[in-house]
Amino acid sequence: MTDLLLLGGAALCALSLVVAVVQLLRTEPPRAAAILLLLGIVAMFAGAYLKEGPFQAQDIPDAWGRTFVPAPAPAATQ
Repeated sequence: MTDLLLLGGAALCALSLVVAVVQLLRTEPPRAAAILLLLGIVAMFAGAYLKEGPFQAQDIPDAWGRTFVPAPAPAATQ
């Protein structure tokens, strides 16, 4: 659960940058981008709070590896 919160928060923060640029190019106030940024920060804080031990920046790439990279197959014994 903590891995998904960390990755979801990072994705929301990255998406907020894209939304902010689009809204500014359309001369609109970037309200949706601000909301996405706040939701991303809250999700990352929730993931860091639920994680056992101290939070480090390396935890986000580690969460990606644990979530999306398949585990190696066990070696066959003869």
